[in-house]
Amino acid sequence: MSNPTWTNWAGTETCRPETIVKAVSVEHVSEVVADATKRGISVRPVGSGHSFAPLVPTDGIVLDVSALSGVVSVDKEAAQARVLAGSTIAALGEPLWNAGLTLRNQGAIDAQTIAGATSTSTHGSGLELKTMSGSIIGAELITASGELITIGPDDPRLPALRASMGTFGVIVSLDLELEPAFKLKETLDFWPFEEVLARWEEATHSHRHFSFVHGPMYDSSEELPPIPSNMKKPTLVRIYDQVDADAEDDATPSARLDRPYRIYPDVFTEPWEEIEPFAPYDTILDTIGECLEVMERYPSEFPLEARTVAKDDTWLSPANGRDSVAIDVCRPLGQDNLPFFREIDAVMARYGGRPHWGKQPYLHDRETYRNFYPKWDDFIALRRQLDPSGTFLNGPLRAIFE
Repeated sequence: MSNPTWTNWAGTETCRPETIVKAVSVEHVSEVVADATKRGISVRPVGSGHSFAPLVPTDGIVLDVSALSGVVSVDKEAAQARVLAGSTIAALGEPLWNAGLTLRNQGAIDAQTIAGATSTSTHGSGLELKTMSGSIIGAELITASGELITIGPDDPRLPALRASMGTFGVIVSLDLELEPAFKLKETLDFWPFEEVLARWEEATHSHRHFSFVHGPMYDSSEELPPIPSNMKKPTLVRIYDQVDADAEDDATPSARLDRPYRIYPDVFTEPWEEIEPFAPYDTILDTIGECLEVMERYPSEFPLEARTVAKDDTWLSPANGRDSVAIDVCRPLGQDNLPFFREIDAVMARYGGRPHWGKQPYLHDRETYRNFYPKWDDFIALRRQLDPSGTFLNGPLRAIFE
């Protein structure tokens, strides 16, 4: 396809690359990348394009890896599997379950490819559960020269690769650490906002998943319980507890019991814009209060959502080295949302808030990001080693990672 237009799912990022190439094999990826490096043009991999960040736009080659899909192998005893990079999260649920396994965690959207979701630290909720990047125990990667390299569980580069936004090369397969199959019991309820905050620590420590949505609009495709008429500041609480895999399914609205890959996903029909900085877990009361003050100055139907994330050792993970709370705020398309996003981001930055790499425009310069991440300089050095030509950088990424 020559001189096409590429657009992300929401229409917020677009470009006219030299070409869009749909990869049909690992060998094809290698050929495309090696030729692009030789010609001095950039390559940006893409799966489902389900990101708000400027990860893909390039005047070089947009390399679509979505056809590289499927489960390659499963080790049930070790609770591990190798999957191809273009597999969507939705497509992994059934085959892994049939093998007696399941993903440890996932978010409300399952349309992302596994490589894209992990590379941007996509996450679900749970104080004992890392971002999806944390499940990676190995990978196969095409570097700028076209070489296929393997990064195993003991490779010192693995913690950097897990959340590298496609800047090291094109990931073609991932080895994932999974869990033996289990089911989830859902509890959706409305609590007064003050009760949510008062019970926050107890609730986040006593449930596998605990999160809340506070605001006028509760975005969910599931049927919600009625809001108590006398409740001030009603807040939707989402609780999911682990139960045995052989527990009987239950489709009762707001109290379902089912397999995780059926419980997690929500259905979203209209595009929007959002940011989701991660702040340290113990700053929740301060960050929430200040974010709500900003939201009052920019009124909207869209709510604020808070989800916990366990600390990890991934170099550029927003939860690197600390248990975190991801604060998600959305706005409808077609408005100038940047002033609002900048104010929310400034609040979070005062508490050490780090960006979700797939969910927001890049609002900081390189030096600010360097202060966010202890391993920043090591990441930059490794990126330059794996891609000395800058083949995998577009304009926004080059401003940060070159």
